[in-house]
Amino acid sequence: MSLEQQIEQIDKKLLMARLVDLPGTVIFLLAIYARFYAKGDAFVNFLNDPKVVDSMFIFGLVLMAWGGFRVFKLKRERVRLVNGA
Repeated sequence: MSLEQQIEQIDKKLLMARLVDLPGTVIFLLAIYARFYAKGDAFVNFLNDPKVVDSMFIFGLVLMAWGGFRVFKLKRERVRLVNGA
């Protein structure tokens, strides 16, 4: 596999990691909205339940951490390939 193909493959994986990271960010931001701004009067009823909001915080953080770790790893690999050429 050529260098250009490897870089292209890493770029595709980066896009997928960012797409997985996006829902985590949205879930986390909704949890912040529900906890600190809505104060029991959210635009959706499930955002008024503290257990659901706590679960959203955890789930969103896990998705964001996994996506960030994956992006960091792929970027480091891409830099290693580009600098090694």
